[in-house]
Amino acid sequence: MRAMEVWGSGEENIKEVEQPDPQPGPGEVQVRIVAATLNYRDLAIPEGGGPYPVKMPYVPLSCGCGVVTALGEGVTRVHVGDRVAPTFFQPATTNGQDAADFAKALGGPINGVARELACFPHGGVVKITDDLSDLEAATLPCAGLTAWNALFGARATKPGDVVVLLGTGGVSIAGLQLAKAAGASAIITSSSDAKLARARALGADHTINYRALPAWGGRAHTLAGGSGADVVLEVGGTGTLAQSLAALRPGGDVASIGLLAGGIVSQLDEATAKLHRIRVGTRDQFEDMLRALVRNRVRPVVDKVYPIKELGKAMAALRAGTMVGKVGIQIA
Repeated sequence: MRAMEVWGSGEENIKEVEQPDPQPGPGEVQVRIVAATLNYRDLAIPEGGGPYPVKMPYVPLSCGCGVVTALGEGVTRVHVGDRVAPTFFQPATTNGQDAADFAKALGGPINGVARELACFPHGGVVKITDDLSDLEAATLPCAGLTAWNALFGARATKPGDVVVLLGTGGVSIAGLQLAKAAGASAIITSSSDAKLARARALGADHTINYRALPAWGGRAHTLAGGSGADVVLEVGGTGTLAQSLAALRPGGDVASIGLLAGGIVSQLDEATAKLHRIRVGTRDQFEDMLRALVRNRVRPVVDKVYPIKELGKAMAALRAGTMVGKVGIQIA
């Protein structure tokens, strides 16, 4: 089978290779991967970022969707022909609250989905309905589930809440769509007026160009009815925290995302804001999110799509940050 391997930092160190077809062992399923999407961790890991060392070469990408093609002994949860997405953590019950959990993450340290075939524990895949395309489903295991956990796992976002979202990457756009589906208002920031226009088309109630207004937190606070926002999905870490706090109501929620979560803990106290460290989520949360997406007819956003052989170009596009939503990879 064809696979992509990372041999070092930089897009030039991504190589297309041939690997033996993996065969499912007891309790495993073989999946033909059809589509995948990129996350910022796919840029950080080859450069030594992340809480757990990754041995090179490895197969990158955490998020994919495919079709079950073979079953190992004892598998009953899924069947040949089912469309599935693997969970970010393997096993799927891991919730990412400890750094050691990331030893169980797809796309480093565990080989990821940038390949034609992969085997997973049968409990580490989630069935995908026909309501979502393969590329749409491939946005969900990391970015989509992170946004869901931030809004509905760590807290209970409800109609009338005001949510602040930073930038127009995969987590923030998923958060925008989920917040609007829940009846909340959404304020989103970007340095690009063109991206902000697309965010408004996706339902954003207010937009702020942070390049034109570097002290955007006060403006967001005013736009949130003058009393401040209820929650901010903080994807910028220490670099944006001051403005995020300025946007919040007293005692509001900061959902600190992924690898950036640890850097802001010392800067918060309960009087300022409640901190929730978000590191993706569990299979049960994934399934809850899928039901909500289907019920509310939410279609995840994939902006740019590249063939698997152009994975290096796809990563360069992600690094450039010109997209709204996700960068996709077509594998089959």
